[in-house]
Amino acid sequence: MDNVSIKYGNGVLNLRKSDTLIGVKPRPGTKTRSLVGLAPQLSEPEGLQTTLGGFQLLQVEQTRGADVEETLDKLRSNNAIAVGTHVFETSNDKVPFVPTGQLYIESVANTSADEVQKLFDKYSLEIIEARDNHGFIVQVTPQSENPIKIAASLQQSPVVAIAEPDLATPSVLKSFILPTDELLEDQWHLQNAGEHYGTTVGFKEGADARVRAAWQFAQTLGDPTVIVAIIDDGFDLRHPDLSGDGKIVAPMDFTRNSHEPLPDLLGGDWHGTACAGIAVGSADNHGILGAAPRSHLMPIRWGQSLSDREVENWFGWAKEQGAWVVSCSWGAAADVYRLSTRQSRAITRCAREGRGGLGCVICFAAGNSNHDINDPDGQSLDGFATHPDVIAVAASNSRDDRSHYSNFGKEIAICAPSSGAGGWGITTADVMGRFRRQGVWVEAGYAPGAFTHTFGGTSSACPLVAGICALLLSIKPELKAVQVKELIQRTARRMGDLASYGGNGHSPYHGYGCIDALAAVQTLREP
Repeated sequence: MDNVSIKYGNGVLNLRKSDTLIGVKPRPGTKTRSLVGLAPQLSEPEGLQTTLGGFQLLQVEQTRGADVEETLDKLRSNNAIAVGTHVFETSNDKVPFVPTGQLYIESVANTSADEVQKLFDKYSLEIIEARDNHGFIVQVTPQSENPIKIAASLQQSPVVAIAEPDLATPSVLKSFILPTDELLEDQWHLQNAGEHYGTTVGFKEGADARVRAAWQFAQTLGDPTVIVAIIDDGFDLRHPDLSGDGKIVAPMDFTRNSHEPLPDLLGGDWHGTACAGIAVGSADNHGILGAAPRSHLMPIRWGQSLSDREVENWFGWAKEQGAWVVSCSWGAAADVYRLSTRQSRAITRCAREGRGGLGCVICFAAGNSNHDINDPDGQSLDGFATHPDVIAVAASNSRDDRSHYSNFGKEIAICAPSSGAGGWGITTADVMGRFRRQGVWVEAGYAPGAFTHTFGGTSSACPLVAGICALLLSIKPELKAVQVKELIQRTARRMGDLASYGGNGHSPYHGYGCIDALAAVQTLREP
C-alpha cells in the first residue's frame, strides 16, 4: 500500500507512503525524547512539527541502510511503543499526514444495525461516538489493520456511504502577503521608512499613520461590504485603482443630476480622484493603495455652491445608499460659516441614523488657512468641522511636525500625515488623459499620467482617516460611529509639540494626536 486513493470529502485523496518518516505513539510514562534512541537510524525530522495526532514523528536515516518498513515493525514490538504507523504525503511538498487511528463511517440509509455491527466486528473497530445521518466515529484496535486500508475496503461495501480516516497534519497561519503595488513604497504616509525617493531629507522614520503595520497585524486590507462615500468635485472612474470588481457603489452627480460623477476637465476637477485614492485605492499590483484597499467607493459629485438643499442631498444620498464612512475634504469659502438648522440636521441624521442605526462615520478636513476653526473672538468659524457628530482632521507632515497651514482649535479630533513645509507631498491617484483647452491639448490631473506625488493639505489627511475608519469597521462592523471616533482618539500617538497637549490629552493643533491604525486595530483585537 505504498500509494492509495480514497474518496475523501467531495473528491479523491491520493496518498503515498513517506519513504523517510514514521509515526510512533509512546506508552504512557515513556519520555518522548527517548524514542529517538530506540534505534540508531532514527532522528528527529528537521523543519517539521514533530508531534501530530498524539504521534511523534521520527525520521529513518536511509543512509544507514535502514528500511522504513523494517524499522517500523521493530518499533511496534518495543515495549515503549503503543502504536506505530506509516506517515503519508499528498503532494511534493512533503507535508506529513498521520492517520490518528479514528475513522468516520456513515452507512447507507435503511442499513440495519446488524449490518453495521458486522462491519465493525469484521475490522475490529471500537465505537467512539454516534452521529446523525447514520454516522459513527470509530477507533482501530490492536487487531485492526491500518485505518487507511480499512477506509479503502469499507468504501467498496454496498452498505457504506462514507468511510474516511482521521488524518493529522501540521497547521500553519496563512501569512498575510502585503500588496506589491508599484508606488506603495512612495506612499510614506502609510509607512515612513525615513528614506523615500532615494533621500532621507524631509523624512522621519515613523512619521506615518501605521497603516501597513495595521494591515499586517489584522491580516486584512479591508472588506468590500464597507462603503466609503466621498463627497467631492469629480472622480475618474476609469482609473485602474478606482475601478473594477464592483468597486463603485451608488455613484451620483448632483451637479449634472446623473449617475456618472466624472470630472469637469475644463473646470479642473482633480480633487475627488486624489481623495478617493487615499481612502480606498485598490490593491491590484498597480499604482497606489488606499488605507482600506478592499473597501468600496461611493463617489458623490457635489456642486461648488453650498445650500441647505445641496447639503441635504449629499448626506441624504450617502445615508440612504448604505455608506459606512463619509469623507469631506471641503468647507465654506467664508472664514465665518455657521451651519443652518437644515444642514446641521442633515449631517446629524447621517451620523446617527445611517448604517442601520449604527451611524455613518463622517470625517471633515479642518482646512488650510492656519486659523482657529472656532475662534473665540468670532474671526473664524467652520460650521462643518465643528459639528459635534463629525471627526475634524488636522494635518501633520513627513517629519511628524504640524503642517504649517493646518487649521486648529478645540474641536480638532485627530491629525493625519499630509504635506507641509519641510516635508513631502502625498502620492495618490490622479485624473488621467488629455483634453483640449482653447485649441491646445492639455494633460488632465495634477501631473501627467495616472498619479500625482504632490497632493496634500487637510484634503489629503481627511480621506486617510476615513480609510482607516473603514479598515476598523471591516474588522468590527458592529461599532457605532461614536465608538469609532472615540477609538481613534484614544489610540492616537502624540507627536509634534508635546507641550500643546493639555491635561485631557488634547492639543488644539493635533487633536488627540496622529492617527495610529496599528494601535486601533490592536485594541479591537484585544479579548
